[in-house]
Amino acid sequence: MAIPTITIGADVIRELEAHCLREKPFEGCGILAGSGNRITRFFPIPNRDRSPHSFSFEPRAYLSTLKQVRQEQLELLGIVHSHPCTDPHPSTRDIREWHYPQLISWILSLKGDQPRLSAYYIRDGQVIPVIYLVKDGSSDRME
Repeated sequence: MAIPTITIGADVIRELEAHCLREKPFEGCGILAGSGNRITRFFPIPNRDRSPHSFSFEPRAYLSTLKQVRQEQLELLGIVHSHPCTDPHPSTRDIREWHYPQLISWILSLKGDQPRLSAYYIRDGQVIPVIYLVKDGSSDRME
């Protein structure tokens, strides 16, 4: 199966990093939207769990965000959450509780000095790394 190239705006990454850093020591979370294979928006959603080891979307905020995504004629392309103290790899819990095989699971690690963002398809318990391009308006870089 060929995996399409995904692009994400550098500004989107900055927004999700800022949100997740504000949520630390808890996991921050939200959805990524855009069109086709291009992610152009980050929508933060409160983490109902208020935990450093798990996340679940606050239901009303999640439904409101989905409505906003539709109104802006965007597509839901991914779900992002942070790992405040661990690497940007899906945990056993992340894999077990993932129910969106068509979406990309994005994980932002806040461990260490610099945030690190990784992306994966999770399908039938299998974790498939996704290579993505960062668009900053003047050049692209591959992650």
